[in-house]
Amino acid sequence: MTTVLDSRLLGDVLRDILRPFGLPPVEDVATRRQLARTLLSGRDNGSFDGLALAYAVIAFCASTEDDAAQVQETLRDNADALVLDGARGGYVLLPCAQDGQLALARDLHEQLGLDVWMSVAWAPRRDLAAARATAEDVLRVASCRAPGVYELRNVLADFAVLRQSHVAERLVRVIEPVVAQQPLLDALRAFIDEDGNRAAAARRLDIHRSTLDHRLRLIERLTGCRPTSPRALLTLSVALTAHSAPDVPLPRTH
Repeated sequence: MTTVLDSRLLGDVLRDILRPFGLPPVEDVATRRQLARTLLSGRDNGSFDGLALAYAVIAFCASTEDDAAQVQETLRDNADALVLDGARGGYVLLPCAQDGQLALARDLHEQLGLDVWMSVAWAPRRDLAAARATAEDVLRVASCRAPGVYELRNVLADFAVLRQSHVAERLVRVIEPVVAQQPLLDALRAFIDEDGNRAAAARRLDIHRSTLDHRLRLIERLTGCRPTSPRALLTLSVALTAHSAPDVPLPRTH
């Protein structure tokens, strides 16, 4: 039987294996930034000394430049972290055992204590470019939601649609008549946020439930999707994401 002490010792051993040695000093921000860019672009040919075997790839964005800068400041003395930052977003690479990425990202988010959106993916060094692309698309979806930490499994339907541009374009056309009418848009968003609970959505909007029902019927008339159907509500939710998902302010990796 594995004890708690055994698990901790195993964790220490894994961290020692994964921890990079011989990286540029933390004061050499420019060199470490370029190293992060190289890894995230997939141009690692295995010749870099001191790199970990695998990393958590954390993509982040913030509402202000000051909040984004705080990510770099929080990691300033972390010799293991590689940061590629931009004006309001960036990437963080942290050595990580498989399945440990979510805990690392949540710990960083908690340290920040700010309204920052994060997405996280894990990959061995050879696959970091693919992990970066996944993290970027997850962040696009997440930025339409509340600040926090997101993984692919949290946004699967929206992610799949954003990866299929022709589907996304069709859904945008479906939802445009609703987006053009603010009361209907507010009603749909509230209904989605309350998981299809009409009473809760009406309270959120501070309107009578019959008013909400009327707006939901108008949404069905305009889109052909009945919001009270779980399957149709998912379609409308994904359509809103396709319409609203922004290009997140991340730095170029090439």
